[in-house]
Amino acid sequence: MGENNLIQTVVTATGLPSESLERELLNLLNQNGKSPETLCLDDLREVLADYLQTVFLELADTSE
Repeated sequence: MGENNLIQTVVTATGLPSESLERELLNLLNQNGKSPETLCLDDLREVLADYLQTVFLELADTSE
């Protein structure tokens, strides 16, 4: 794939299974209109913050 080193750095740093995490990150980027080839740290932060917000809201809905 053509993604830059930022994706690989994040995937490696998590210690999670790399193939599934990389696929999930690429899907999140695509859903948010971001390109892996031009991804910068601010873009990654924005995408992950949106993702976490969604997860937290889903967890709050299931706990009620």
